[in-house]
Amino acid sequence: MNKRNLVIILLAAVSMTFFYLIVELSFMADVSKGMIFAIFLVFAVFFLLYLLFALPILIYLQRKIGDRNYSLKYFLSFLVGSFLVHLLINPLLNEYQSPFVTPEWYVYVVSTALFIWLWDSAKVKVYA
Repeated sequence: MNKRNLVIILLAAVSMTFFYLIVELSFMADVSKGMIFAIFLVFAVFFLLYLLFALPILIYLQRKIGDRNYSLKYFLSFLVGSFLVHLLINPLLNEYQSPFVTPEWYVYVVSTALFIWLWDSAKVKVYA
């Protein structure tokens, strides 16, 4: 793992955290003071999930495919990975609800893949 991949994971986790909070907070009228803690918790969860699941896919694709400038192969790989991770995690979050009946589930599957794909395709430079 190099520094660039770690920065990509960090940027994707930050982007997904903001996206998640915008989607979830759009339905709330009042935001409490505990929301600051919730933001850090949500970021930590997304960072950990990206680190565990997206980073191996990212490293594999960089070695096998190489070209990552907005490659459709990359996006489809991240989309399949995101789909599988969401299938694994959904029973932990929603015990009795099938993931396929909620439109939010599809939004999160596509957005988690989209953010890692966009940040990986961007020309992120790491100095030091």
